[in-house]
Amino acid sequence: METLNDIVTKRFSKSLVEFLKLVDPERKYKVDAALANAWDRLSINDQRKLYLYILYRKWRGLDVYGEPYAIVMNCHPVPINWNGFSVINSLIKSKKMVIARYNGSFGTYTLDEAIVYEMTDVKPLN
Repeated sequence: METLNDIVTKRFSKSLVEFLKLVDPERKYKVDAALANAWDRLSINDQRKLYLYILYRKWRGLDVYGEPYAIVMNCHPVPINWNGFSVINSLIKSKKMVIARYNGSFGTYTLDEAIVYEMTDVKPLN
């Protein structure tokens, strides 16, 4: 259950603006009440998961499809196991990386992912 502080923090944060910069950098879509309300209905942790998921897709060179409202309503983000991706070499230089357990399996994740997805058995990689 969200506290009043959580709700106030979300409303006055720039998280929706930052999310929109990722998914709609050319500003093709308008920001309306439906989008703002959908974003506000997400918990802070779910907002973080969605943001990281979209950001890391872009880092891997994958496109992000759909209008912002549809993404907020329909995207079900999962952490990215960076094992086997060539971009992991640059990630290790710029981000804190960990080996952690998610859904019963170990993988290589960013520390941010390990925190927001509440992973277990977290061990630093760098």
